[in-house]
Amino acid sequence: MNASTLIHLLYQTTRAISQGVNQALVEYGLYSSEWSIIVAIKKTGPISQIALAKYLNIEPAAISKTVVKLEEKGFVERKSGNDKREKKVLLTEKALSQYTIWEKAIDDHRQSILIDLPQEKQHELYVMLESIYSNSQKCKK
Repeated sequence: MNASTLIHLLYQTTRAISQGVNQALVEYGLYSSEWSIIVAIKKTGPISQIALAKYLNIEPAAISKTVVKLEEKGFVERKSGNDKREKKVLLTEKALSQYTIWEKAIDDHRQSILIDLPQEKQHELYVMLESIYSNSQKCKK
């Protein structure tokens, strides 16, 4: 197997997972890109869009576009931080009240795609993906 075939399968797998997340969240009016931002904010607390882009390894313009959509849905808000020029993004009470419901839908999806993979194999995959990710970050520099 060559590198191109392996990376193509990895890309196709991540796309399929993303599509599955979209399906799991459709009844809640959310998309996988929005979910990743919600999870990041939940984990980090209020965060600037620039820091959010770096944290998620996503272009700032894509973050901005998705944050606007989440704001329109009432799931995030932007407030001035210590530096008045920089706004922090934070989850609203509406998002926080629904978070565990969304999280359960995502967890059910994740369990279904890993059902045939024993814990030992999941750990091996994790280690391999960590290595691939680390190498990809080195290539960016």
